[in-house]
Amino acid sequence: MRKNIRILIVEDEFVTLDLLRDYLEESGYEISGDAMSAAEALEVLEQGQTDFAMLDINIKGDKDGIWLAEQIQEKYHIPFVFLTAFSDAPTVKAASRTHPYGYLVKPFTKADIFTTLEIALSNYNNQKQDKTLNNDAPDTIFVKENQTYTKVCIKEIRYVQAYKNYLELRLADNRQVIRSTLSDFQKALPMSHFIQTHRSYLVNTNFIDKVGSDFLTIGSDEIPLSRGFREEVLKRLNFYI
Repeated sequence: MRKNIRILIVEDEFVTLDLLRDYLEESGYEISGDAMSAAEALEVLEQGQTDFAMLDINIKGDKDGIWLAEQIQEKYHIPFVFLTAFSDAPTVKAASRTHPYGYLVKPFTKADIFTTLEIALSNYNNQKQDKTLNNDAPDTIFVKENQTYTKVCIKEIRYVQAYKNYLELRLADNRQVIRSTLSDFQKALPMSHFIQTHRSYLVNTNFIDKVGSDFLTIGSDEIPLSRGFREEVLKRLNFYI
């Protein structure tokens, strides 16, 4: 259990807000404040006492949670997860552009919240450490597509799926197909960001939302988690219950 993590809750439903506050405090987290609109949330953030934010997407006022997430990225540089009753593709796609550290679909349980927060905080801390250790790591790679080479931003690769003699790179807004083996492609990536979960899957740890017994999720996609890779995946995520 993590201590002294101060969390801002942005939620405009009283029942859900109270439930979140109770769950978080029971799990040992501190509440830096709560808000029902983006304007109220910014007031709390300006105090500089928030380490993490939980953002409902549909909130009161003319600015939604996705807009607020963009402000957090630009000005406050703290990790955040989204809360929403909607898991449709357009909502998930719009939210994913802000690079959240998790995505909780209502209704959720105390275990859902705890797991999502622990993974999010672990990914955030690993990412900070990776930036320190890998300042010289390349930000982009060029992959061959027909007779030309296309630049791909490494941090935007959510996961890689291997087929017989080619790979499919899944990014936030599109996919890229290249001829390569998974083992060869791994050599071009900073492995501090990526981990293999299955003989056919390589995953960017910064995009992992949930981990199950034999799968993990990235947004709305379910990725297989093989028994042989599970222990290393959980170790990399500092996962514990």
